[in-house]
Amino acid sequence: MLKRLAHVTLYVRDCEEALRFYTEKLGFEKRMDSRMDNGARWLTIGLPGQEVEIVLHDPVHWHGEEVAGQMLAQVGKNPMWVWETDDFAETYETLKRNGVTFLSEPHEVMYGTEAIFCDLYGNQYLLLQPVSF
Repeated sequence: MLKRLAHVTLYVRDCEEALRFYTEKLGFEKRMDSRMDNGARWLTIGLPGQEVEIVLHDPVHWHGEEVAGQMLAQVGKNPMWVWETDDFAETYETLKRNGVTFLSEPHEVMYGTEAIFCDLYGNQYLLLQPVSF
């Protein structure tokens, strides 16, 4: 039976620029960084204290030209992920100060406070401080 979600994959054009964005602007930590003989790179990041790792996947060395091209065409088109925070105002201001682009202003909704931001490729994320029910 399934045990846990271990990894999710995010297609990137460049592992180094993606690593810098996610660690320096969003506060992720690098978890694993291994290079294969063919030049492929297994690079994962995660939030401190969270088990799930995000694979920053540059498909060029992993797949043939046709498949890599299809994957690269998907860069910036991931479905929206929701990132929770316990202190919306502080997190919002820190991310803005770090140069993160917000696509919407913070606003209250029935389930909490939210705003949409994007990464360096245009993937959209929801910053959310949920209400306590």
